[in-house]
Amino acid sequence: MKKFSISIQLLILVFSLLLLTSAIFILLTYAALYSSAEQQVYNRLEAATSMTPFEINESNEDRFDMKIYFVNKKMGVTSYERIGDYLTEEEFQTLYNDVLVEQINGSKNDWRRDDSVVGRYTTSSGESIYYYLRIQMNSDFTFAFTNTDFVNTSIQSTFFMIFASFLGILFLAVAVIYVWSTSITKRLKRIQNHIIDLPKNKYEKAYSDYSLDEIGELSRSVENMRIEIGNYEKTKQDMLQNLSHDFKTPIAVIKSYAEAYQDGMVGPEALNVIIEQSELLKKKVNRLLQYNSLEYLTKDKPFEDINMTELVRTCVQNYKFQTDISFDLDLEENICFSGYLENWTTVVDNIIDNAKRYAKSVIKIVLRENRLRIYNDGDPIDEQFINSVFKPYEKGSKGQFGLGMSIVKKTVDFFGMYMSVKNEEYGGVSFIIEKK
Repeated sequence: MKKFSISIQLLILVFSLLLLTSAIFILLTYAALYSSAEQQVYNRLEAATSMTPFEINESNEDRFDMKIYFVNKKMGVTSYERIGDYLTEEEFQTLYNDVLVEQINGSKNDWRRDDSVVGRYTTSSGESIYYYLRIQMNSDFTFAFTNTDFVNTSIQSTFFMIFASFLGILFLAVAVIYVWSTSITKRLKRIQNHIIDLPKNKYEKAYSDYSLDEIGELSRSVENMRIEIGNYEKTKQDMLQNLSHDFKTPIAVIKSYAEAYQDGMVGPEALNVIIEQSELLKKKVNRLLQYNSLEYLTKDKPFEDINMTELVRTCVQNYKFQTDISFDLDLEENICFSGYLENWTTVVDNIIDNAKRYAKSVIKIVLRENRLRIYNDGDPIDEQFINSVFKPYEKGSKGQFGLGMSIVKKTVDFFGMYMSVKNEEYGGVSFIIEKK
């Protein structure tokens, strides 16, 4: 099935709603006009019955916009004037005896108007007439009636004008909706084409719709997305370049020492260098795997309460025999953070490893409820780099690259806590994890 554009769908929807409302409007308008026309007929008939017999002549059509016929009963004498083809004397007697008398006697009092009776009657020929019966105290009466010509003419003329006006408004509304929906569709189409072209122009071509409606907001969201993807692509390219450089160095050292040992140019001490570089390469591979695993880290199982006091002590114990730097621990007992043990171990281990690299003599760790601070007394971070510490393979103040602090930041964010770094006024650098 062929798909319709949004503008056509909107047009069909609006047109269908307009047709439905038009049908309801037409029915209600017709009913109102019909009721109003009938009321005018009764008012004219009432006015005619108040005239004296001498005033009833051929000119009544000019006075009342319709032909009115009369039956008068005065002092026992009944006269039929201009009955025409609508109501014979026999039909009048039938109407009077079978219908009007019943209404006068009260069986149909809803139709009574004090001393008068009004209604509608169908003759033997199938014609409808409107009648008005005025009754005097002495049982005399004046009976006026007319056909449906006035009602039909009144409805047709008025209804035609209203219907023509409504059709004009309807088509104008459809035209406005069509122009508006087409404009909306074009704007959406431009955004669609822009999104399709983003990979082609390497996310460099900007697009903006400055309107304040929802499409303008969508356009600005797309632009923000373009900027984020562009930054991500740049970071990814930089990261790949740094990865290749980071892995190339230990591999080249291992290869050169292995070849030198094979050629007899160096002794067994070369094996120590190879082992050392292999351990370094292993560490880099592990961190790359850790960083990649964070992309698939999900909350498919509930967080655990991890005893950070014991975890910090364990991590510090592993580093005591790897460095001459002293550790100053200020840990409250049984402090727990929510998360997974393996990931929190990686966080603490990476921060301590980073602090060990820059510390001069001491690393101080302070653990309190919902707060962990790891301080080293190394040189402060250059202000131009302090906001880049947690980006993967960003160059540091001493030229180092790495993934460790990026792994820390992503993990801490995942566990719903906040990670920050600051230069202390008295010297050194603190990495702080705390509750948001």
